[in-house]
Amino acid sequence: MPEAVAECKRSPVVASALLLVATVVTGCAVSPVADAKGEASKTLEIHTDTEPLAKRLPKLGRIVSAHWQQEAPGGDSRVPGPTDYYVSALMKLDPGSVAVLTASTQMQPAVIGAGPESISIPVELTEFAPAGAQWVHSRVLDESLVRADSAKLYFDPGSDTVYLSATNVHLPNAVTVHVGPDGN
Repeated sequence: MPEAVAECKRSPVVASALLLVATVVTGCAVSPVADAKGEASKTLEIHTDTEPLAKRLPKLGRIVSAHWQQEAPGGDSRVPGPTDYYVSALMKLDPGSVAVLTASTQMQPAVIGAGPESISIPVELTEFAPAGAQWVHSRVLDESLVRADSAKLYFDPGSDTVYLSATNVHLPNAVTVHVGPDGN
């Protein structure tokens, strides 16, 4: 062994190679922990509390029950600054509420799928969607019932269920200041 140490002292190339091997071995030992943590964070928790949704969506009326997820893809606490968050929520309203909400607006049938005008419920929430739902949609209701950076509401009048897909849902009375490119 002393010969190997002496050889390392004589050869900076060998010393650099040993340092590189040590770094790779150490990195490999840490990597599975980081990967396991990353995999765990990809599974989103399903929430059933209605209060956070009711506070942000008072125009929907009383939410009887809900199953929802919130995701913040850029939510790494090591990165400073604002983070977008995405909400997917299936909400059951009081009987007859969906009919009242949709009565004064022309509704369009919503197609299940992945297109821009279609309803795409996350796999984790599909078991909570009403069987045989006849989803309808209106951009007017998206804009008038939800304060968010972007939001789509889909309604199933037969089950009084609403599906929300939104980015950054705001409190209804929160002030949002938009600054233009000229600073005004």
